[in-house]
Amino acid sequence: MTFAKKYPRPQQAAQAAAHHAWLDSLGVPVPRLVARHADTLEFEHVLGRHAAPADLPAVARLLGAAHASAHHQHLSAARLDHDHALPGVVLPSFTRTRAARVHQLLESSSVPDPALTADQAAELIHSAADEPAAFYKDANPRNFLITPDTITFVDFDDLTLAPFGYDLAKLIVTTTMTHGPLPAALTTQTLTAYNDTAAHPCSTARLAGWMEIHHILTSPYTGRNGYTHTWHTPRHAGGNS
Repeated sequence: MTFAKKYPRPQQAAQAAAHHAWLDSLGVPVPRLVARHADTLEFEHVLGRHAAPADLPAVARLLGAAHASAHHQHLSAARLDHDHALPGVVLPSFTRTRAARVHQLLESSSVPDPALTADQAAELIHSAADEPAAFYKDANPRNFLITPDTITFVDFDDLTLAPFGYDLAKLIVTTTMTHGPLPAALTTQTLTAYNDTAAHPCSTARLAGWMEIHHILTSPYTGRNGYTHTWHTPRHAGGNS
């Protein structure tokens, strides 16, 4: 049994296939690519469920190990403010489009109760330029399948450079937006699990900053893609601290 994903354009299918191959080469647990067509990729079917709050520490540990492997094998010389070419794949810059996007969203007043101004958010993103490089893979809970034996990474559309902790922040924010406020102790446990395997630990303060960036970038999707909660409400309620 296979799972087929069709893309709007052949170039997008080719890019997703390249991302999949690179992650597979790192030892990241991904489903086997069974067949590749012009605009469609067929993967082996993984019978599992999406990640839930209780899975966060285990997912974070695996994510940290993937980031460490990528850094050691390919990204130790990468700069987060430049694209980085690898055999078969180019990882786009972390800073270039994100800084402009957060500035645009905050200037439009479309983000509910932001903790940062447009200039502060852009400055935070640019401040990561010299940090050690990992990658961003849109770590929302629907992009991990949990089985009795494994955790499998799925969805290979988006892959960019990112600092350590950035994709972890996406996981925490989107899990909150999917399931509601998380206990503060679970967030702490999740960060500890990530830092146990990541090559470069992420501080509590840095994680908080990246969570605010993800609040800005993900808020337009509230009410879609399973995001039935908002980030700023549990922030004020005392969760996710």
